[in-house]
Amino acid sequence: MEVLDKTLELMKKNVHKGEVLLNRTIIQEMNISCGEISLLRTREEYTLNMTGIIDQKKDSMQINKIDEKSILEAVEELKKNAENSQVDEANDISGQVIEREFVHSKAELDLSLMHRRLKDFLRKLESDYPDLIIDTAFLEHIDDHEYYQNTNGVKLSAHTSNYLFSLMFFAKRGREISSFNYTDVITDNLEKDLFELGSLKYLLKETVEQLKTRPIPVKKFTGDLLITPDCLSDFLAYLLEHLRNYMLISGTSRFQNKINEKLLSELFTLRIEPDSEHLAVKNYFGRDGIVNRNDYIFEKGILRNYLLDLYGAKKTGFERGPSTCQNLVMENGKKSLDDMIKTIDKGIIISRFSGGSPAANGDFSGVAKNSFYVENGEIQFPISETMISGNVFELFNNIAEISKERINNGRFLLPYILCKGIIASTS
Repeated sequence: MEVLDKTLELMKKNVHKGEVLLNRTIIQEMNISCGEISLLRTREEYTLNMTGIIDQKKDSMQINKIDEKSILEAVEELKKNAENSQVDEANDISGQVIEREFVHSKAELDLSLMHRRLKDFLRKLESDYPDLIIDTAFLEHIDDHEYYQNTNGVKLSAHTSNYLFSLMFFAKRGREISSFNYTDVITDNLEKDLFELGSLKYLLKETVEQLKTRPIPVKKFTGDLLITPDCLSDFLAYLLEHLRNYMLISGTSRFQNKINEKLLSELFTLRIEPDSEHLAVKNYFGRDGIVNRNDYIFEKGILRNYLLDLYGAKKTGFERGPSTCQNLVMENGKKSLDDMIKTIDKGIIISRFSGGSPAANGDFSGVAKNSFYVENGEIQFPISETMISGNVFELFNNIAEISKERINNGRFLLPYILCKGIIASTS
């Protein structure tokens, strides 16, 4: 692309090593407001990221204007900032000199189909969920072009297209109001009704049930926690922070120097799949100019890979990870969700967790939102403000069951998991 070539030429004249990443995104958006399709608009967005290294001193800059004047000013400022930054021997750019083009553009723009899917969604919402209120909702077609080049000769590009459906909602009946909930799902086709995507139909049903909540019957108990796929993605994010740059570089990671060691439950197998056959979202290469690959993170509880980028790898001495993206695929189990619930003596089904990030040792506490109390193998009622506390590492080491059902939201493919030893209390 001409803009990229010109920017890279400027970089070569001003820095010793440089890399440029350009994103061009065209978005066709339909909005829902007050129960009607209210807006159709087109947005074209550009993002230009530049990194320059001078004598192992680095600076990075991002701009949204790609005219010659804006780029020249940005490169000059980048050079000045790099010259005044600190020396770090880990500062580098990709040396894997390759030229590759990736394409995944199944989702051809179909405005008529987008409109029909939204109309069908509103019609079903009105008939099946009269108590649901849509706060915000939109359906987008996203056509994304990504280009990477560096002064070592690496040239990468990717063209992807998908549909994104995003929704924020709550339920209201008279004076009774549920808490907010939200979801979004990415798909490379609109063959299914929107209700069938991701976990949407489950979340809408649960939100209506949340109109009448009750506190747990005891002030405090230790029991089971059944984590839904949407909520599981949050707990996985907490866990995987220990495999990324910050904690491994600082030496505070629980998994420091633990590659190929069994650290978690043997039921736990998790893969990172930037080019997954299951997921609509693709992440073919990282911002560091290295091509990503599908691989295990944990295999039957054994740590197989860190998730470091090029800088993190050079800083720690560990290998660069298979991917720096968030595309997660977790192996499912053999038991149905209904059968898993039947095994719970006393516990909580959690759909949303509201709390701060866990401590470095993995301890966490927060409020179980959009959640249900379970006793004697049956769901009893939706719960009001209930605190849960535990430890992230113990959580994934004390997995009792994993469901055979999995939810695919385009970014992840995750099951329900049942964990032991969580403390629940009234807040």
